[in-house]
Amino acid sequence: MRRSPQTASALRGFAMLTAAAVAAAAAPAVAGDQPSAPDATRGALDRTATVITVSEMCGGCVKRIEAKLKPVDGIAKVQCDIEKQTVTVLPESGLKLSPKWLWEAMESIGKTPKRLAGPSGVFTEKPKR
Repeated sequence: MRRSPQTASALRGFAMLTAAAVAAAAAPAVAGDQPSAPDATRGALDRTATVITVSEMCGGCVKRIEAKLKPVDGIAKVQCDIEKQTVTVLPESGLKLSPKWLWEAMESIGKTPKRLAGPSGVFTEKPKR
């Protein structure tokens, strides 16, 4: 069966798009898409991080949250997700952050948590300690 030049060109284009899609799916994630740590390390980070959910978050909120938490000794990383309305706080290696302190730090900048989940448990109201 003989194909027209337009059909042959369309098939080559489809093949190139398919090859590009397969290559993109097999390629490693772009930096920032996913943690680059091996699975075992990523699991350890998940167990030490505290995730705080708030009711609203915008760019201004992110600035206030980072200004409050990043300078604190013992906090290694603060990551805000506006879409999910969460703040993930990672302590320095070997340290455990106080859920009550984190809750109160968020309250002090007008961001009362709806939920705080970390190594000490899951809280929907201010922790006692």
